[in-house]
Amino acid sequence: MNEKPFEIGTRKQLFLDTQFFGRKRNISLVLNHPYQDPDPVLVADKPWESGGIGCYNTIMREDGVFRLWYDVMLDPDTPGRFNRQLCYAESADGIHWKKPNLGLIAFAGSKHNNIVSPPAGTQSQQGATVFRDDNAPKSERYKAWTKLNPPPRQGKRTRAGGLRALVSPDGLRWKFLDEGYPLLNGSAADSQNIPFWDEELKCYVAFVRMKNFPRGRDRTCWVGRMTSSDFRTWTQARTVFHADHRDEAMPLPAGMQAFHPVLDFYTPGGMKYPGAPSSYIMLPTAYHHWDHGRFPSTIDVQFLSSRDGLHWHRPEPRGPFLGLGADGGPSSGMIFANPWPLIVDDEIWIYYGGTSRFHLDSSNEPAQTGLFRARLRLDGFLSADAPDKGGTFTTPPLKFAGNRLELNVDTGGGGWLEVEIQGVNGRALAGFSRRDCDFIRGNSTRKVISWKGSSDCTAAAGQPVRLRFEMRSTKLYAFQFAAP
Repeated sequence: MNEKPFEIGTRKQLFLDTQFFGRKRNISLVLNHPYQDPDPVLVADKPWESGGIGCYNTIMREDGVFRLWYDVMLDPDTPGRFNRQLCYAESADGIHWKKPNLGLIAFAGSKHNNIVSPPAGTQSQQGATVFRDDNAPKSERYKAWTKLNPPPRQGKRTRAGGLRALVSPDGLRWKFLDEGYPLLNGSAADSQNIPFWDEELKCYVAFVRMKNFPRGRDRTCWVGRMTSSDFRTWTQARTVFHADHRDEAMPLPAGMQAFHPVLDFYTPGGMKYPGAPSSYIMLPTAYHHWDHGRFPSTIDVQFLSSRDGLHWHRPEPRGPFLGLGADGGPSSGMIFANPWPLIVDDEIWIYYGGTSRFHLDSSNEPAQTGLFRARLRLDGFLSADAPDKGGTFTTPPLKFAGNRLELNVDTGGGGWLEVEIQGVNGRALAGFSRRDCDFIRGNSTRKVISWKGSSDCTAAAGQPVRLRFEMRSTKLYAFQFAAP
């Protein structure tokens, strides 16, 4: 049977699933967890942040500057204001943040603050996601989705709340795109829905929260996907991920009656990974509620991966990708991963909002809150791992360009790795056998493979080949045939 080769060219290839395991022995696909800095990088310290840092934030890096649009909450009885708004901060290192006086929106009679939205001071918004759109006119270079809430305690509502779009030339001066609500189409306005321009698909893509209540008061939430050619008219949301029967069947403490579902997914968390083409990640927040008292009412973050944004791989064993912090701390009750993942040197930085409050906590006690940072090895979400007894796998047929093979690999102290380039018949190409390979030992995000001292593999380019990896005590994160 002839297998159609994967056309990988010079594009970096991550182990997002088992696609590259044509044949394998003693190889496991392993989810790797980031290091979560225990202390927040941003805390509430301004009068207009009296209710704390919210969980729905956006972080970008432009021209070496980290830019942050962060969700802030007010005490509910603050005169003339509702409880959430969007503020702006900047940083040179992504750790220490400055909150500039922007002079845009008044608070307590003064514009000496860093509030950027909503444009009308008595409105409230939550769940804002900001992204840069270089395909748009300069007046719409920055776009955002947010839930808009009407002012409270004013009798009849003059405007319905809902999911709204905003545009801005600079990310600071925002206006609503129009007066309609074109963004529903099966999506739910609450939580942090995530839109962006997909350069490969040449359209806008959005991952949204969807709701359904098929069993009376039992709530079910899942992740949907929408697309648009113009950011104004969107397709109907299509379900791409939801809790399944295994989530429903999880064991519970003795004597506890299950509240169905015992787990669902609160925010969608779907994003494009910037380090490699056709690589999507999902960081959905798992909302845990076990019985009719909704215990424990906690939220943490899981991980999924995809090559097309439609079909998702959920790693085993299941569990949190980002976990809650120590009891009583500002990330001990709920955490929410924020867009966007940032490549900083040889690391991936993922920011997340945290709070000590539980989701159904109705107390008036002030919560601890903050913005946190997690760090992961470059391309390091999933890896092909071999144990100390050794393992091997051979890829399906590939067709590559470029002249050298680079690996993101960690052999530890006693591990090693060798690569053989084979024809589709499984026989080694001349000069690229395992015996010819100079074995790899070390830890590098760009380790170059050589055969008898030469890394030039141009002779094998442009034809269908297989790669055979032999390794021991090794983690292989990604591979790429690089060009000069």
